[in-house]
Amino acid sequence: MNKRSFLITGASKGIGLALAQTLANTGHRVVGIARHAGGVDFPGILVPVDLGDRKATEQALATLTQQYAFDGLVNNVGLVRPQVLGEVDLDDFDAVMRVNLHSALLATQALLPGMRERQWGRIVNISSLTVLGITHRTAYAAAKAA
Repeated sequence: MNKRSFLITGASKGIGLALAQTLANTGHRVVGIARHAGGVDFPGILVPVDLGDRKATEQALATLTQQYAFDGLVNNVGLVRPQVLGEVDLDDFDAVMRVNLHSALLATQALLPGMRERQWGRIVNISSLTVLGITHRTAYAAAKAA
């Protein structure tokens, strides 16, 4: 098996952490991005970045793509701001889109050139069954469906 390098967003807990552990246990290098990197038993390198901050995200991705030749990207991060449809606050909606959707596009754009150059790569976008309809999850469902 070839040892590959993967970047996972939202890697400090839940699905992201489980994926990181699985990939590391099978011999791959894992780099994770999470808002909070402290106190996590992460099986690789965990970088603290607020994925809702475009400049910080772009800077972190530029640094990471210089340090590592990534073979895979898992866009996993998920921010939820529960609100019923009739009361969705646009600032909260925008925050959910910045974290869940914009960061996936930025990460994909940052890693894609290297994957193309090496003529190999995988990008996985984690969605949610929430897209099928759950109250108080309008913004989250929209971002994960996108």
